Amino acid sequence: MKKILLSILAIFGITVGGKAQTEELQTGLINTLTITANRFEKSNNAFLINIIKDNVVILQIVHGGLIEQARTEENTFNFSFNVTFDNEKDNQNRFTALKISKDFKYYEWDGIPCYALNVGNDKNKAEEIAIKILTKVYGFDSKDLFEFEIYDQGRM
Repeated sequence: MKKILLSILAIFGITVGGKAQTEELQTGLINTLTITANRFEKSNNAFLINIIKDNVVILQIVHGGLIEQARTEENTFNFSFNVTFDNEKDNQNRFTALKISKDFKYYEWDGIPCYALNVGNDKNKAEEIAIKILTKVYGFDSKDLFEFEIYDQGRM
């Protein structure tokens, strides 16, 4: 998944770098989404949030302007998901079995199944969806420790 979105972001000339914060999943998500909204909503800067477990990016939340399938006409600040399943059929099946998956837009990128969803500036909905994906699809516990990275991708 990291490879796919980073490849997509490379098209936009985006550089990735920064220090991760380690926290329990739920606490870390709440803090990270709040920091992101406080920092980027007024300026409408694009952003990238990496949610990392054991040095692997498991899930990303980004400004929808970075994903064609999540972009809006106004391109205002939002939390968007781009969930990919590169050779992960079991995880994809668990994802599509979730009720929330019906809200995602399916597309393929270079033959890889992808699902995109823009939840606007609703931090609670972004948190709820991220936790469902991480616990129900990938089998993590909400008390597991994760690393959270936030990257400023510049003005939209």
